[in-house]
Amino acid sequence: MPVPTDVLVLDGGAGSLEGLAKLLRRLRYRTVWAKTGEAAHAALLDPRQTIGVAVIPPDLPTLDLGGALRALRSLAIDRRLAFLVTGERPDGEQRQRLRAAGVELALWNPVDPHALRFQINRALAGGTVVRGDRRALRAPADWPARVRASGRVREARLYSISASGAYLLTPTPCLRKSPLELALSLPSGAATLAARVAMTNVPGNLLRRNLPVGMGVSFEAAPREIATALQHYVEDRYRALSL
Repeated sequence: MPVPTDVLVLDGGAGSLEGLAKLLRRLRYRTVWAKTGEAAHAALLDPRQTIGVAVIPPDLPTLDLGGALRALRSLAIDRRLAFLVTGERPDGEQRQRLRAAGVELALWNPVDPHALRFQINRALAGGTVVRGDRRALRAPADWPARVRASGRVREARLYSISASGAYLLTPTPCLRKSPLELALSLPSGAATLAARVAMTNVPGNLLRRNLPVGMGVSFEAAPREIATALQHYVEDRYRALSL
C-alpha cells in the first residue's frame, strides 16, 4: 500500500484557501485543491493521488459535518485520513462541533510556513511527530538563531523546538555530531545553549522533502530555567495547534 504523502485542500468556506494551497505547493507538498465535496471525493478515488490529510475551513458548508468527514475518510487509501482545520479561529461552540466530527488539528490565521509544514507533517505521521516522553514534545517556532561552530558564526532560523533540541533552517548545516553553541531569542529572553548536531538535511538523493534544508541539534545540559521556559512555550504552542 502506498504511503500517504499528498494534501487535499477542501475549500468552500467564507474565506478562500487557494492561497494556502499555493503555499503548500511552495513547500513541495503535492496538493489537490477542491471547491466541492464531489471534487474531493474524486481526488480521493484518483489512483494517481496518495492523500493522507485534508485541510478544511472551520465553516465547511454541510449539515452533517461528522458524516461528511467520515465519507471522505472511507475513500482514503488507508481509511485514516487526518483533518486539519485552518482559517479564522471560531467560537467555542464551532470548535466543539469540529472536535465532535473528528477533527483534532488546527492552524488559525495568520498562517506561517513553519507552523503549516509542522502541522501537515504531524497529520501525515498520524501523531508520531509528538509521541514520546514529555521533554520530547516539540512545536513549530520562527525565531532567529545564531550558530557558532569551529570558530565561525552563521545565522539560522528555527523551524521547531523542544526542551531537549531544535531543528534549524540553514543552507550550510554543520557535520553530524559536530558540537556547536546556539544563541536564541526566546520569548522569555536571550539564551545560549551548547548543542550537538543529531541529523542534517541537505540537497541530494537523500533530501527529506518534508523538512527544510538544515539540521537537527540536541541540547547538552541545558540550564534548568531555560529548559523550563522552552517546555512552557512548547506546551502552550502545542495546545494552540490542537482543537
